[in-house]
Amino acid sequence: MPTGESSIPISLIRDAAEALLKRPGARICPEGNQRPIEGLSTEYCATVYVAGTREALSWRVTQPVKGSHDSCSPLLDVEDDDYPSSHVWVVGYLHNHPCATAPSSRDLAAWPTDSFNPYVAMAEVRLIPGNPAPAFHGHTSIEMASVVVAERQDGARIYLRYFPTGEIQQWSESRATWIRVGRCSPRDRSRLGNKPVCDEPLRVFAE
Repeated sequence: MPTGESSIPISLIRDAAEALLKRPGARICPEGNQRPIEGLSTEYCATVYVAGTREALSWRVTQPVKGSHDSCSPLLDVEDDDYPSSHVWVVGYLHNHPCATAPSSRDLAAWPTDSFNPYVAMAEVRLIPGNPAPAFHGHTSIEMASVVVAERQDGARIYLRYFPTGEIQQWSESRATWIRVGRCSPRDRSRLGNKPVCDEPLRVFAE
């Protein structure tokens, strides 16, 4: 693990995205209404975790799980081949959106912790997974984060990383860094729709 890397690195995201987007239905999206097609479009999701010790910690991803055209339920528990559960910390989830949409309310509410209720309020600060002790690499704490990956009609890929605080970032290839594009929270369960509530329209960009 690179020194100072506190959240899901782009190298891991690229490798996982390559595997997800090759699966049947992962990129099927009609050009007209840009909405996933039930029975054809498919979301796949994987669980992102770190395993090892404070001195030697590595990023890992589970095998993808197949979902439906508009949702996917990742594995909540992870069994690692090299380390016992006491040395494994689930960080978040990674999944594709066939129509290159931003994180949904359902996405923003799914976290491997019961320490807060995102339907009431997002976390005030970025959270650190605990098992039961927090996940650290040296003196760097590992942050919870999840990712949405997608491929647009022109073949360009979009990587959106988001946190329990509601902050959403997009990877910029030209700048080689993460750019903040907005902050959103899940829509109240009693309200229809799966579109999140955002402080302002998300500024997802094309390069």
